[in-house]
Amino acid sequence: MKRLLSILLLSLVGLAGGSYYAVSSLRSTIAKKSFSVQNGCWTVSKNMDLVDPHQRALIAMAGLFALQSSEVLYFVASKDSDGNPLSSQNDYILEGPAPNARYWSYTLYGHDFFLIDNPKNIYGYNMDNIQYINESQDPEMPSNTLGNHQIVLSNQEKEQNWLPSGNEEQIYINLRMYNPAPEVYNNLETIPLPKIKRIP
Repeated sequence: MKRLLSILLLSLVGLAGGSYYAVSSLRSTIAKKSFSVQNGCWTVSKNMDLVDPHQRALIAMAGLFALQSSEVLYFVASKDSDGNPLSSQNDYILEGPAPNARYWSYTLYGHDFFLIDNPKNIYGYNMDNIQYINESQDPEMPSNTLGNHQIVLSNQEKEQNWLPSGNEEQIYINLRMYNPAPEVYNNLETIPLPKIKRIP
């Protein structure tokens, strides 16, 4: 019986170690590949055709049920506009112009790439339920005819456009643009995207 328990324990330890090594190797390999481009604090896959096995593995790990880039672009931010990791220990304001797409949405995720549980069941905003702002506090913030918006990321409840950040060492925000305009595809690195500023 003891021998069986020892074998089982060693198997579990080996499985855990192997899983950790596999995920670390995958992240390292992905970091060296050119799947994505950077635009401010946002990263987007420039061609998500799901052909490359490493890209498919990344999607399986962090982007369940992802669609191809011909249908939707996924802009992901893991850092603020100053380059610091996003964490629920801080509050942030995300502000920017409405994306030029048929439909768009923001969703906040925790360190495990899953939704952050909260008593209000608030997980994201989209072009239909977000409250727009009339005037930006940032004179350098671009705007367009669709209007600008702000979202507050915080673990404390706010009045409007609040995304509860829970208690997470690392948080991610995902901006999805469904059927974006051609100018978005052609200018992934330069199109105006929201800034994410830490609130002092």
